[in-house]
Amino acid sequence: MGRAKPVTIAGRLFEKQGDAVSYFTEQKEERLASGQIKEGELYDALKDVYERYCDNSPGYELNGRLITAFSVAYEKRQNNGVWATYACYKVHFSNDEIRPFSIPKAVRSVASNS
Repeated sequence: MGRAKPVTIAGRLFEKQGDAVSYFTEQKEERLASGQIKEGELYDALKDVYERYCDNSPGYELNGRLITAFSVAYEKRQNNGVWATYACYKVHFSNDEIRPFSIPKAVRSVASNS
């Protein structure tokens, strides 16, 4: 087995990628009703991981858009032919576009390019 790779997000060190993913996912449910996340520790961490994910992922470039906020909302997804509703982080841009994004994929991307 390989050794866990630490990852730093917004100046915070996580010993394992799973710890970083847990940091974000453990806060999703309480953020559902709280509206947009525009400041604070969680905002800084989401912004850092999303910007770095975009830098490492062709097709996800910011292309001049600015991140204005994050939110958590329910989204329907199909998994193995079954539809289910999941709480999902979404990024809000300066051009009023809103996009969902995967925390596990973003954290993996950041960790592999650290």
